[in-house]
Amino acid sequence: MKNTEIWVFIFLLGLLSFNWPLLEIFHAEVAAYLFASWILLILLIAFAAGRTNSNKRPDV
Repeated sequence: MKNTEIWVFIFLLGLLSFNWPLLEIFHAEVAAYLFASWILLILLIAFAAGRTNSNKRPDV
């Protein structure tokens, strides 16, 4: 995947995970669902940011 595709994927995943249908599915345990999905989103962003920085070659 290209870097742009990864960022678009993370954005859409975050948009869908905090939207009405999934929140309604996990209605009984909404606090645990929000906490877990927020942590997952942060980890995905950290992974994508680390991958973006590691792909750049320093100028010699």
